[in-house]
Amino acid sequence: MRLLKRITALLALVLLAACSNIETVKDFENRSVAYGWVDIKDVEINRVSAIYIQQYRPKTDSPYYTTGFRKLKDGYVFWTIALPVGSHKLDTIKGQTCLAILCGNTLYSYNFGKQGDDVGAVVIQQPGVYHLGSFRMKNEKTGFFEAGKFQVTPADNAPSKREMLELILKEKETQEEPVMVERIKRELARLG
Repeated sequence: MRLLKRITALLALVLLAACSNIETVKDFENRSVAYGWVDIKDVEINRVSAIYIQQYRPKTDSPYYTTGFRKLKDGYVFWTIALPVGSHKLDTIKGQTCLAILCGNTLYSYNFGKQGDDVGAVVIQQPGVYHLGSFRMKNEKTGFFEAGKFQVTPADNAPSKREMLELILKEKETQEEPVMVERIKRELARLG
């Protein structure tokens, strides 16, 4: 029985690894920091569980990058320190509705769409620090049997770029990469 449990667990890990389409980055010398902020108070979620950025060009087998995120002011700052040279766009924000520590069992997914608009889009030509924007998400009214929709507009209540970068600089994953710490410090000096 124990052997069967171990084999099942091993098989589950192998399948999970095979289905994963997220690249693990070990060398950050040619990577960039990308960050942004999103106000979610006018949509169904009040707690973010995942944010993804997708690489469109050049084509790659692992186009999705997870982000770190933290609550800041009335929304969430999100960032990654792993984007390579190329075209990237904010892809998906996932979250739940929670009351204190109790969360509903519905996981909402807000897809920002493929190419065609510039919401959360950036073209990285050389390693550096890139701001993807600060946005306010708002539900749109739809028919009873129609899928839910949302709109994204520039946020006027967003924290400053300095506030966002200072928060990102304090994060453990950032501190472990001296190249990224130096890039963020240079950007903070440039912002004044």
